[in-house]
Amino acid sequence: MSQLSKSVKFSFGIGQMAEGIKNSSFSAFLLFYYNQVLGLSADAAGLAIAISLIFDAITDPMAGTISDRWRSPRGRRHPFMYASALPLAITFYCLFAPPGFVNSDNQSWLFAWMLAFTVLNRGAMTLYHVPHLALGAELSSDYDERTTLVAIRQFLSASGYVLVYGLGFGVFFAPTPEFENGQLNSSAYPPWALLLAVIMFVTIFWSAWGTRSRIPYLPEPKTGGERAALLDILKETVGVFRNRSFAWLISGYIIIIVAFGLTLATQLYMFTFFWELTRFQILTVFVTGPLGSLIGYVVASRLFAWLDKRNAMIAGCCAWMVLQALPVTLYLLDLMPEKGSWVLTISLTVILTLLGASIAQAIVGVNSTIADVADENDLRTGARQEGVLFGAASFAGKCTGALGSLLAGFVLTVIDWPTGESVKTAADLPEQTVLMLGLLAGPGAAFVAVPGVLCLLGYRLDREKTAEIQRRLRERAVSQV
Repeated sequence: MSQLSKSVKFSFGIGQMAEGIKNSSFSAFLLFYYNQVLGLSADAAGLAIAISLIFDAITDPMAGTISDRWRSPRGRRHPFMYASALPLAITFYCLFAPPGFVNSDNQSWLFAWMLAFTVLNRGAMTLYHVPHLALGAELSSDYDERTTLVAIRQFLSASGYVLVYGLGFGVFFAPTPEFENGQLNSSAYPPWALLLAVIMFVTIFWSAWGTRSRIPYLPEPKTGGERAALLDILKETVGVFRNRSFAWLISGYIIIIVAFGLTLATQLYMFTFFWELTRFQILTVFVTGPLGSLIGYVVASRLFAWLDKRNAMIAGCCAWMVLQALPVTLYLLDLMPEKGSWVLTISLTVILTLLGASIAQAIVGVNSTIADVADENDLRTGARQEGVLFGAASFAGKCTGALGSLLAGFVLTVIDWPTGESVKTAADLPEQTVLMLGLLAGPGAAFVAVPGVLCLLGYRLDREKTAEIQRRLRERAVSQV
Protein backbone atom coordinates (compact mmCIF):
# COMPACT_ATOMS: atom_id res chain seq x y z
CA MET A 1 0.00 0.00 0.00
CA SER A 2 1.40 3.42 -0.99
CA GLN A 3 2.15 6.23 1.41
CA LEU A 4 -0.92 8.27 2.26
CA SER A 5 -1.33 11.84 1.06
CA LYS A 6 -1.48 14.69 3.55
CA SER A 7 -5.07 15.33 2.53
CA VAL A 8 -6.16 11.78 3.37
CA LYS A 9 -4.27 11.84 6.68
CA PHE A 10 -5.88 15.11 7.69
CA SER A 11 -9.35 14.02 6.56
CA PHE A 12 -9.03 10.84 8.60
CA GLY A 13 -7.80 12.80 11.62
CA ILE A 14 -10.44 15.54 11.53
CA GLY A 15 -13.09 12.95 12.29
CA GLN A 16 -11.56 12.49 15.72
CA MET A 17 -12.45 16.08 16.59
CA ALA A 18 -16.08 14.96 16.96
CA GLU A 19 -15.03 12.29 19.42
CA GLY A 20 -12.88 14.84 21.27
CA ILE A 21 -15.82 17.24 21.53
CA LYS A 22 -18.10 14.52 22.84
CA ASN A 23 -15.55 13.07 25.27
CA SER A 24 -14.50 16.41 26.73
CA SER A 25 -18.11 17.51 27.13
CA PHE A 26 -19.00 14.25 28.86
CA SER A 27 -15.88 14.09 31.02
CA ALA A 28 -15.80 17.70 32.18
CA PHE A 29 -19.42 18.85 32.05
CA LEU A 30 -21.95 16.00 32.03
CA LEU A 31 -21.73 15.08 35.71
CA PHE A 32 -21.28 18.72 36.75
CA TYR A 33 -24.25 19.87 34.65
CA TYR A 34 -26.73 17.29 35.90
CA ASN A 35 -25.46 17.20 39.49
CA GLN A 36 -24.36 20.75 40.30
CA VAL A 37 -26.45 22.78 37.83
CA LEU A 38 -29.70 20.83 37.43
CA GLY A 39 -29.66 19.27 40.90
CA LEU A 40 -29.68 15.53 40.14
CA SER A 41 -28.16 13.53 43.00
CA ALA A 42 -24.59 12.35 42.42
CA ASP A 43 -25.48 8.68 42.91
CA ALA A 44 -28.34 8.90 40.38
CA ALA A 45 -26.09 10.64 37.84
CA GLY A 46 -23.45 7.97 38.43
CA LEU A 47 -26.04 5.22 37.90
CA ALA A 48 -27.11 6.73 34.56
CA ILE A 49 -23.47 6.81 33.44
CA ALA A 50 -22.92 3.21 34.60
CA ILE A 51 -25.94 1.94 32.66
CA SER A 52 -24.77 3.75 29.55
CA LEU A 53 -21.39 2.05 29.88
CA ILE A 54 -23.07 -1.38 29.98
CA PHE A 55 -24.79 -0.39 26.71
CA ASP A 56 -21.37 0.50 25.27
CA ALA A 57 -19.94 -2.85 26.35
CA ILE A 58 -22.57 -4.53 24.17
CA THR A 59 -22.69 -2.19 21.18
CA ASP A 60 -18.96 -1.47 20.68
CA PRO A 61 -17.93 -5.04 19.76
CA MET A 62 -21.23 -5.42 17.87
CA ALA A 63 -20.40 -2.39 15.71
CA GLY A 64 -16.90 -3.75 15.20
CA THR A 65 -18.05 -7.20 14.11
CA ILE A 66 -20.79 -5.89 11.80
CA SER A 67 -18.46 -3.43 10.08
CA ASP A 68 -15.78 -6.15 9.77
CA ARG A 69 -18.28 -8.23 7.76
CA TRP A 70 -19.99 -5.41 5.84
CA ARG A 71 -19.93 -5.37 2.05
CA SER A 72 -20.98 -2.33 0.03
CA PRO A 73 -19.75 -0.11 -2.82
CA ARG A 74 -18.61 2.32 -0.12
CA GLY A 75 -16.54 -0.28 1.71
CA ARG A 76 -16.81 -1.70 5.21
CA ARG A 77 -16.44 1.43 7.34
CA HIS A 78 -17.72 4.48 5.45
CA PRO A 79 -21.47 3.68 5.42
CA PHE A 80 -21.51 3.69 9.23
CA MET A 81 -19.56 6.92 9.42
CA TYR A 82 -22.07 8.69 7.17
CA ALA A 83 -25.06 7.23 9.02
CA SER A 84 -23.91 8.36 12.45
CA ALA A 85 -23.41 12.08 11.87
CA LEU A 86 -26.96 13.42 12.27
CA PRO A 87 -28.09 11.17 15.19
CA LEU A 88 -24.93 12.05 17.08
CA ALA A 89 -25.51 15.79 16.68
CA ILE A 90 -29.21 15.64 17.64
CA THR A 91 -28.77 13.48 20.74
CA PHE A 92 -25.83 15.57 21.96
CA TYR A 93 -27.91 18.75 21.81
CA CYS A 94 -30.88 17.14 23.55
CA LEU A 95 -28.68 15.86 26.37
CA PHE A 96 -27.62 19.40 27.29
CA ALA A 97 -30.99 21.02 26.52
CA PRO A 98 -33.68 19.17 28.52
CA PRO A 99 -37.23 20.61 28.38
CA GLY A 100 -38.60 22.69 31.23
CA PHE A 101 -40.45 19.87 32.98
CA VAL A 102 -37.14 18.00 33.39
CA ASN A 103 -35.79 19.61 36.55
CA SER A 104 -34.69 18.90 40.12
CA ASP A 105 -38.29 18.95 41.36
CA ASN A 106 -38.77 15.64 39.59
CA GLN A 107 -35.63 13.55 40.04
CA SER A 108 -37.12 10.61 38.13
CA TRP A 109 -37.70 12.65 34.96
CA LEU A 110 -34.24 14.22 35.25
CA PHE A 111 -32.61 10.81 35.67
CA ALA A 112 -34.62 9.33 32.78
CA TRP A 113 -33.69 12.18 30.42
CA MET A 114 -29.99 11.94 31.29
CA LEU A 115 -30.01 8.16 30.92
CA ALA A 116 -31.93 8.10 27.63
CA PHE A 117 -29.86 10.67 25.79
CA THR A 118 -26.54 9.52 27.26
CA VAL A 119 -27.28 6.02 25.92
CA LEU A 120 -28.52 7.32 22.55
CA ASN A 121 -25.55 9.62 22.11
CA ARG A 122 -23.10 6.88 23.04
CA GLY A 123 -24.83 4.56 20.57
CA ALA A 124 -24.49 7.12 17.77
CA MET A 125 -20.83 7.66 18.64
CA THR A 126 -20.23 3.90 18.58
CA LEU A 127 -21.78 3.70 15.10
CA TYR A 128 -19.16 6.20 13.93
CA HIS A 129 -16.15 5.80 16.15
CA VAL A 130 -15.53 2.05 16.00
CA PRO A 131 -15.51 1.92 12.16
CA HIS A 132 -13.42 5.11 12.11
CA LEU A 133 -10.79 3.58 14.40
CA ALA A 134 -10.73 0.38 12.33
CA LEU A 135 -10.34 2.44 9.16
CA GLY A 136 -7.15 3.95 10.60
CA ALA A 137 -5.57 0.52 11.00
CA GLU A 138 -6.48 -0.36 7.39
CA LEU A 139 -5.19 2.82 5.77
CA SER A 140 -1.54 1.85 6.34
CA SER A 141 0.50 -1.23 7.21
CA ASP A 142 3.67 0.76 7.90
CA TYR A 143 4.79 0.47 11.57
CA ASP A 144 5.71 4.16 11.92
CA GLU A 145 3.00 5.61 9.64
CA ARG A 146 0.42 3.98 11.89
CA THR A 147 1.82 5.97 14.81
CA THR A 148 1.74 9.13 12.68
CA LEU A 149 -1.93 8.54 11.79
CA VAL A 150 -2.83 8.06 15.44
CA ALA A 151 -0.82 11.16 16.43
CA ILE A 152 -2.66 13.29 13.82
CA ARG A 153 -6.00 11.84 14.90
CA GLN A 154 -5.34 12.48 18.58
CA PHE A 155 -3.94 15.96 17.87
CA LEU A 156 -7.27 16.89 16.31
CA SER A 157 -9.12 15.15 19.13
CA ALA A 158 -7.28 17.37 21.61
CA SER A 159 -8.22 20.35 19.44
CA GLY A 160 -11.82 19.34 20.11
CA TYR A 161 -11.14 19.58 23.84
CA VAL A 162 -9.68 23.07 23.41
CA LEU A 163 -12.71 24.08 21.34
CA VAL A 164 -15.15 22.82 24.00
CA TYR A 165 -13.39 24.62 26.84
CA GLY A 166 -12.72 27.77 24.82
CA LEU A 167 -16.32 28.15 23.67
CA GLY A 168 -17.60 27.29 27.12
CA PHE A 169 -15.53 29.47 29.41
CA GLY A 170 -14.49 32.00 26.79
CA VAL A 171 -17.97 32.68 25.34
CA PHE A 172 -21.03 30.91 26.73
CA PHE A 173 -20.27 30.61 30.46
CA ALA A 174 -19.76 34.32 31.02
CA PRO A 175 -20.78 35.56 34.48
CA THR A 176 -24.19 37.20 34.93
CA PRO A 177 -25.65 39.22 37.82
CA GLU A 178 -27.30 36.01 39.02
CA PHE A 179 -24.37 33.65 38.35
CA GLU A 180 -20.91 34.89 39.27
CA ASN A 181 -19.65 31.47 38.18
CA GLY A 182 -21.09 31.25 34.67
CA GLN A 183 -20.67 27.48 34.51
CA LEU A 184 -23.55 27.23 37.02
CA ASN A 185 -25.94 29.00 34.61
CA SER A 186 -28.26 26.36 33.13
CA SER A 187 -29.40 28.61 30.24
CA ALA A 188 -25.83 28.78 28.89
CA TYR A 189 -25.63 25.09 28.05
CA PRO A 190 -28.19 24.66 25.18
CA PRO A 191 -26.61 27.20 22.75
CA TRP A 192 -23.15 25.88 23.63
CA ALA A 193 -24.31 22.33 22.87
CA LEU A 194 -25.99 23.37 19.60
CA LEU A 195 -22.83 24.89 18.18
CA LEU A 196 -20.78 21.85 19.20
CA ALA A 197 -23.36 19.51 17.66
CA VAL A 198 -23.06 21.29 14.31
CA ILE A 199 -19.26 21.06 14.41
CA MET A 200 -19.44 17.32 15.16
CA PHE A 201 -21.73 16.75 12.18
CA VAL A 202 -19.41 18.65 9.82
CA THR A 203 -16.19 16.94 10.96
CA ILE A 204 -17.66 13.42 10.71
CA PHE A 205 -18.95 14.03 7.18
CA TRP A 206 -15.60 15.59 6.23
CA SER A 207 -13.71 12.54 7.51
CA ALA A 208 -15.86 10.06 5.59
CA TRP A 209 -15.87 12.11 2.37
CA GLY A 210 -12.15 12.95 2.49
CA THR A 211 -11.05 9.31 2.83
CA ARG A 212 -13.43 7.83 0.26
CA SER A 213 -10.64 7.69 -2.37
CA ARG A 214 -8.92 4.92 -0.35
CA ILE A 215 -11.94 2.57 -0.36
CA PRO A 216 -10.73 0.50 -3.36
CA TYR A 217 -7.43 -0.19 -1.56
CA LEU A 218 -8.91 -1.26 1.79
CA PRO A 219 -9.21 -4.93 2.86
CA GLU A 220 -12.51 -6.67 2.16
CA PRO A 221 -14.20 -9.07 4.58
CA LYS A 222 -12.92 -12.64 4.42
CA THR A 223 -16.12 -14.02 5.90
CA GLY A 224 -18.14 -13.67 2.70
CA GLY A 225 -20.25 -10.89 4.18
CA GLU A 226 -22.68 -13.14 6.05
CA ARG A 227 -24.75 -11.56 8.79
CA ALA A 228 -23.30 -11.71 12.27
CA ALA A 229 -25.49 -13.39 14.86
CA LEU A 230 -25.27 -12.31 18.48
CA LEU A 231 -23.45 -15.54 19.33
CA ASP A 232 -20.87 -14.81 16.60
CA ILE A 233 -20.27 -11.36 18.04
CA LEU A 234 -19.81 -12.80 21.52
CA LYS A 235 -17.42 -15.47 20.26
CA GLU A 236 -15.32 -13.00 18.28
CA THR A 237 -15.16 -10.56 21.20
CA VAL A 238 -14.10 -13.24 23.67
CA GLY A 239 -11.73 -14.69 21.08
CA VAL A 240 -9.60 -11.57 20.74
CA PHE A 241 -8.90 -11.68 24.48
CA ARG A 242 -7.11 -15.00 23.91
CA ASN A 243 -4.43 -12.85 22.33
CA ARG A 244 -2.12 -12.14 25.29
CA SER A 245 -0.76 -8.95 23.74
CA PHE A 246 -4.25 -7.54 23.42
CA ALA A 247 -5.41 -8.72 26.86
CA TRP A 248 -2.50 -7.08 28.71
CA LEU A 249 -2.69 -3.93 26.61
CA ILE A 250 -6.40 -3.25 26.90
CA SER A 251 -6.58 -4.20 30.60
CA GLY A 252 -3.82 -1.74 31.46
CA TYR A 253 -5.33 0.97 29.30
CA ILE A 254 -8.79 0.68 30.85
CA ILE A 255 -7.39 1.04 34.37
CA ILE A 256 -5.24 4.03 33.43
CA ILE A 257 -7.98 5.74 31.45
CA VAL A 258 -10.47 5.33 34.31
CA ALA A 259 -8.03 7.12 36.63
CA PHE A 260 -7.64 9.83 33.99
CA GLY A 261 -11.42 10.05 33.64
CA LEU A 262 -11.81 10.59 37.38
CA THR A 263 -9.55 13.63 37.15
CA LEU A 264 -11.46 15.02 34.15
CA ALA A 265 -14.85 14.55 35.81
CA THR A 266 -13.71 16.36 38.95
CA GLN A 267 -11.62 19.10 37.30
CA LEU A 268 -14.41 21.67 37.23
CA TYR A 269 -15.19 20.95 40.88
CA MET A 270 -11.49 21.25 41.73
CA PHE A 271 -10.89 24.51 39.86
CA THR A 272 -14.11 26.12 41.12
CA PHE A 273 -14.22 25.00 44.74
CA PHE A 274 -10.79 23.63 45.74
CA TRP A 275 -8.46 26.08 43.98
CA GLU A 276 -11.10 28.90 43.93
CA LEU A 277 -10.22 30.15 40.45
CA THR A 278 -12.12 32.80 38.51
CA ARG A 279 -13.78 32.11 35.15
CA PHE A 280 -10.80 33.26 33.07
CA GLN A 281 -8.38 31.46 35.36
CA ILE A 282 -10.43 28.28 34.92
CA LEU A 283 -10.37 28.74 31.13
CA THR A 284 -6.59 29.26 31.22
CA VAL A 285 -5.99 26.10 33.24
CA PHE A 286 -8.65 24.00 31.51
CA VAL A 287 -7.21 24.39 28.02
CA THR A 288 -3.65 23.60 29.09
CA GLY A 289 -4.33 19.87 29.45
CA PRO A 290 -5.45 19.51 25.80
CA LEU A 291 -2.69 21.89 24.67
CA GLY A 292 -0.20 19.70 26.51
CA SER A 293 -1.73 16.71 24.73
CA LEU A 294 -1.17 18.48 21.41
CA ILE A 295 2.51 18.77 22.32
CA GLY A 296 2.53 15.13 23.35
CA TYR A 297 0.99 14.02 20.07
CA VAL A 298 3.52 16.05 18.09
CA VAL A 299 6.50 14.43 19.83
CA ALA A 300 4.94 10.95 20.02
CA SER A 301 6.24 9.71 16.67
CA ARG A 302 9.85 10.45 17.55
CA LEU A 303 9.49 9.28 21.14
CA PHE A 304 7.94 5.99 20.05
CA ALA A 305 10.64 5.46 17.42
CA TRP A 306 13.27 6.00 20.14
CA LEU A 307 11.82 4.05 23.07
CA ASP A 308 9.48 1.72 21.13
CA LYS A 309 5.77 1.73 21.79
CA ARG A 310 5.44 -0.15 25.09
CA ASN A 311 8.28 1.68 26.84
CA ALA A 312 7.00 5.08 25.67
CA MET A 313 3.52 4.25 26.99
CA ILE A 314 4.87 3.21 30.39
CA ALA A 315 7.11 6.28 30.65
CA GLY A 316 4.20 8.57 29.85
CA CYS A 317 1.90 6.89 32.39
CA CYS A 318 4.48 7.03 35.19
CA ALA A 319 5.06 10.73 34.52
CA TRP A 320 1.29 11.32 34.56
CA MET A 321 0.86 9.64 37.96
CA VAL A 322 3.62 11.73 39.57
CA LEU A 323 2.30 14.97 38.09
CA GLN A 324 -1.32 14.17 38.99
CA ALA A 325 -0.46 13.78 42.68
CA LEU A 326 1.86 16.81 42.75
CA PRO A 327 -0.42 19.89 43.13
CA VAL A 328 -2.49 18.65 46.08
CA THR A 329 0.61 17.15 47.72
CA LEU A 330 2.41 20.49 47.46
CA TYR A 331 -0.69 22.22 48.84
CA LEU A 332 -0.69 19.93 51.89
CA LEU A 333 2.98 20.81 52.41
CA ASP A 334 2.07 24.51 52.17
CA LEU A 335 4.21 24.87 49.03
CA MET A 336 1.51 25.96 46.55
CA PRO A 337 0.67 29.64 45.92
CA GLU A 338 -2.43 31.26 47.43
CA LYS A 339 -5.78 29.94 46.24
CA GLY A 340 -7.40 32.06 43.55
CA SER A 341 -4.14 33.83 42.63
CA TRP A 342 -2.67 34.12 39.16
CA VAL A 343 0.60 32.66 40.47
CA LEU A 344 -1.37 29.53 41.36
CA THR A 345 -3.01 29.60 37.94
CA ILE A 346 0.37 29.69 36.19
CA SER A 347 1.66 26.87 38.40
CA LEU A 348 -1.34 24.70 37.58
CA THR A 349 -0.99 25.61 33.90
CA VAL A 350 2.57 24.29 33.77
CA ILE A 351 1.65 21.07 35.61
CA LEU A 352 -1.43 20.40 33.48
CA THR A 353 0.51 21.01 30.27
CA LEU A 354 2.97 18.31 31.33
CA LEU A 355 0.07 16.08 32.40
CA GLY A 356 -1.52 16.36 28.98
CA ALA A 357 1.74 15.60 27.19
CA SER A 358 2.29 12.55 29.43
CA ILE A 359 -1.14 10.92 29.04
CA ALA A 360 -0.91 11.51 25.28
CA GLN A 361 1.77 8.82 25.09
CA ALA A 362 -0.60 6.21 26.51
CA ILE A 363 -3.40 7.20 24.12
CA VAL A 364 -1.18 7.21 21.01
CA GLY A 365 0.54 4.00 22.11
CA VAL A 366 -2.60 1.96 22.63
CA ASN A 367 -4.26 3.03 19.39
CA SER A 368 -1.07 2.42 17.41
CA THR A 369 -0.27 -0.96 18.99
CA ILE A 370 -3.77 -2.31 18.38
CA ALA A 371 -3.08 -2.04 14.64
CA ASP A 372 -0.02 -4.26 15.28
CA VAL A 373 -2.11 -6.63 17.39
CA ALA A 374 -4.54 -6.90 14.45
CA ASP A 375 -1.68 -8.24 12.32
CA GLU A 376 -0.72 -10.75 15.03
CA ASN A 377 -4.35 -11.78 15.36
CA ASP A 378 -4.66 -12.21 11.58
CA LEU A 379 -1.61 -14.51 11.57
CA ARG A 380 -3.10 -16.56 14.41
CA THR A 381 -6.74 -16.79 13.25
CA GLY A 382 -6.69 -15.93 9.53
CA ALA A 383 -9.24 -13.13 10.02
CA ARG A 384 -8.92 -9.34 9.85
CA GLN A 385 -10.75 -8.19 12.99
CA GLU A 386 -9.79 -4.53 13.29
CA GLY A 387 -13.42 -3.70 14.02
CA VAL A 388 -13.62 -6.06 17.02
CA LEU A 389 -10.24 -4.97 18.35
CA PHE A 390 -11.00 -1.28 17.97
CA GLY A 391 -14.48 -1.85 19.37
CA ALA A 392 -12.75 -2.91 22.57
CA ALA A 393 -10.43 0.10 22.28
CA SER A 394 -13.42 2.39 21.79
CA PHE A 395 -15.05 0.92 24.87
CA ALA A 396 -11.83 1.49 26.81
CA GLY A 397 -11.70 5.10 25.64
CA LYS A 398 -15.29 5.67 26.73
CA CYS A 399 -14.30 4.49 30.18
CA THR A 400 -12.59 7.88 30.44
CA GLY A 401 -15.94 9.61 30.72
CA ALA A 402 -18.16 6.79 31.92
CA LEU A 403 -16.28 4.89 34.62
CA GLY A 404 -14.32 8.04 35.45
CA SER A 405 -17.56 9.97 35.98
CA LEU A 406 -19.09 7.01 37.82
CA LEU A 407 -16.10 6.96 40.17
CA ALA A 408 -16.35 10.73 40.53
CA GLY A 409 -20.04 10.42 41.42
CA PHE A 410 -19.13 7.83 44.05
CA VAL A 411 -16.47 10.18 45.45
CA LEU A 412 -18.96 13.07 45.67
CA THR A 413 -21.51 10.82 47.39
CA VAL A 414 -18.97 9.52 49.91
CA ILE A 415 -17.86 13.02 50.93
CA ASP A 416 -21.52 14.18 51.04
CA TRP A 417 -21.13 16.87 48.39
CA PRO A 418 -24.19 19.20 48.25
CA THR A 419 -25.95 19.82 44.91
CA GLY A 420 -27.91 22.52 43.11
CA GLU A 421 -28.14 26.22 43.83
CA SER A 422 -27.15 25.86 47.50
CA VAL A 423 -23.48 25.87 46.44
CA LYS A 424 -22.13 28.81 44.46
CA THR A 425 -18.64 29.35 45.95
CA ALA A 426 -16.17 27.49 48.14
CA ALA A 427 -17.44 29.46 51.14
CA ASP A 428 -20.71 27.49 50.93
CA LEU A 429 -18.87 24.21 51.59
CA PRO A 430 -17.30 22.64 54.70
CA GLU A 431 -13.51 22.90 54.61
CA GLN A 432 -13.13 19.17 55.30
CA THR A 433 -15.37 18.28 52.34
CA VAL A 434 -13.27 20.38 49.96
CA LEU A 435 -10.05 18.86 51.31
CA MET A 436 -11.36 15.31 50.82
CA LEU A 437 -12.26 16.19 47.22
CA GLY A 438 -8.67 17.31 46.63
CA LEU A 439 -7.15 14.17 48.15
CA LEU A 440 -9.35 11.78 46.19
CA ALA A 441 -9.19 13.64 42.87
CA GLY A 442 -5.41 14.25 43.08
CA PRO A 443 -3.19 11.61 44.75
CA GLY A 444 -6.14 9.18 44.89
CA ALA A 445 -6.58 9.19 41.10
CA ALA A 446 -2.83 8.66 40.59
CA PHE A 447 -2.92 5.62 42.89
CA VAL A 448 -5.79 4.10 40.86
CA ALA A 449 -3.54 4.02 37.77
CA VAL A 450 -0.75 1.91 39.31
CA PRO A 451 -2.20 -1.54 38.40
CA GLY A 452 -2.67 -0.33 34.83
CA VAL A 453 1.04 0.38 34.42
CA LEU A 454 1.82 -3.09 35.78
CA CYS A 455 -0.47 -4.59 33.12
CA LEU A 456 1.35 -2.73 30.34
CA LEU A 457 4.53 -4.51 31.38
CA GLY A 458 2.93 -7.71 30.06
CA TYR A 459 2.69 -6.35 26.49
CA ARG A 460 5.58 -7.81 24.44
CA LEU A 461 4.88 -6.96 20.78
CA ASP A 462 7.79 -4.75 19.64
CA ARG A 463 9.07 -3.47 16.28
CA GLU A 464 11.04 -6.62 15.43
CA LYS A 465 8.21 -9.01 16.27
CA THR A 466 5.73 -6.90 14.29
CA ALA A 467 8.04 -6.90 11.25
CA GLU A 468 8.34 -10.69 11.44
CA ILE A 469 4.55 -11.08 11.68
CA GLN A 470 4.00 -8.86 8.65
CA ARG A 471 6.64 -10.81 6.68
CA ARG A 472 4.83 -14.07 7.42
CA LEU A 473 1.49 -12.51 6.45
CA ARG A 474 2.94 -11.48 3.08
CA GLU A 475 4.30 -14.96 2.53
CA ARG A 476 0.93 -16.48 3.36
CA ALA A 477 -0.83 -14.10 0.95
CA VAL A 478 1.55 -15.08 -1.86
CA SER A 479 1.08 -18.79 -1.18
CA GLN A 480 -2.72 -18.41 -1.36
CA VAL A 481 -2.68 -16.73 -4.78
